[in-house]
Amino acid sequence: MRVLNFKLFLFFVLFPLYSFSKEAVVSSQKFSDLLVKVAKTEEEKQKGLMFVNKLSQTNGLLLLYRKPKIVKIWMHNTRIPLDIIFINNQNKVILIRKGDPLSKKIISSITPVIGVLEIPEGCAKKLDIKVGDKTSWRIVKKTKVKNIRYYHCLDHF
Repeated sequence: MRVLNFKLFLFFVLFPLYSFSKEAVVSSQKFSDLLVKVAKTEEEKQKGLMFVNKLSQTNGLLLLYRKPKIVKIWMHNTRIPLDIIFINNQNKVILIRKGDPLSKKIISSITPVIGVLEIPEGCAKKLDIKVGDKTSWRIVKKTKVKNIRYYHCLDHF
């Protein structure tokens, strides 16, 4: 078990945010073209935004799940304060929580979700994201995306 934990630690430290292989553009009726990295593998989801000091060329991270499930997140080793947005299988926002840097408190979706959007704290309010809002996303190659928006609420991260 100790060797596995050391391997996971090395993975988290040696592979920063840019190691995520996919990106997505997230939209709703209130905002569009929010470019985020995508975490699809279990390792990417476990890593989340751990050890990231500053978001660069992205607005955050979208964790995707094949089947709806209750998702539990913590902010241990996560240095950026976050808005954590839970999205159900109808692509509706069901819960928005604040993630405090380095906290070990568990943040749960309470009900099953297929996606979790992690963006800097305060962005959900500035983008006017509310419970019940319908969202959509599409996986993209960043080089082919036009009109990428880096929202002003991200400027200080």
